Amino acid sequence: MFSKKIHINPFLYIPFVLALTWIPWLLAVSTGRGLENLAVKVLLLGGLLVPAVVALAFILLGEEAEYHWDYWRRVFDPTLISRGSYRLIFFLPLVITVMAILVSFLLGESLDQLRLVPQVRAHIPSILVFIFYTFFIGPFPEELGWRGYWLDKLQSRMSGLRASLLIAAVWALWHIPLFMVKGYPLQAKADQPLLLGFYFLDLFPKSVIFTYLFFRNQRSTLAAILFHFMINFTGQLFELTPITEGLVTALYLLAAIFIAVRNKEMFK
Repeated sequence: MFSKKIHINPFLYIPFVLALTWIPWLLAVSTGRGLENLAVKVLLLGGLLVPAVVALAFILLGEEAEYHWDYWRRVFDPTLISRGSYRLIFFLPLVITVMAILVSFLLGESLDQLRLVPQVRAHIPSILVFIFYTFFIGPFPEELGWRGYWLDKLQSRMSGLRASLLIAAVWALWHIPLFMVKGYPLQAKADQPLLLGFYFLDLFPKSVIFTYLFFRNQRSTLAAILFHFMINFTGQLFELTPITEGLVTALYLLAAIFIAVRNKEMFK
């Protein structure tokens, strides 16, 4: 369609994604209404799709057909991911969360945190719908952009560690309007500085793990999508105390340090 390709600086991804996401999300906030309002839902969904839409626009304008094919192969080809990485993807978020709950018990917190939250228990008869929603509202459209396109382009300009930290910082900024949307899960953290700090802090070690999974598995976007899904899915299963949230962040940090040290060539 666009035979003459243009050179697009990957750092342009930052202002485009932030501006085009924040416009609909801040409009949603300005309505003063919550998630029960259809207009708010549409505006939130519109912003959510922006990382993918900007990535696809940049690819269409700046990349040849070979890259288009490679991009979509990395999204859908499950054979790019090793067995060991599948285990890491599906078990690390759950193991970290359960470990944090058990350690918090030693610090005086309740083991009731191991119980599934009531909202999830109510979804058990329709668990497939719950999984579908969790997968496509967040992980899929986000990772088409964050890792599938942007991390792939940053690799030629900076180290894996610097790319991870940059993406985490922009990712944190990207989420900010959601803390002001009535009824959105993140709003509950807005009035609790400790939880707010833990939320933003743990994006950084998670971003390191995303980078590892991406490059360890032949630049697999699917690996990033699945890991993002497991983080979100696990996060909705349990209701954690602030202390446990802090322990989760600490354990992700330890996991990221371990991975970075074991894979110095990837992160130097």
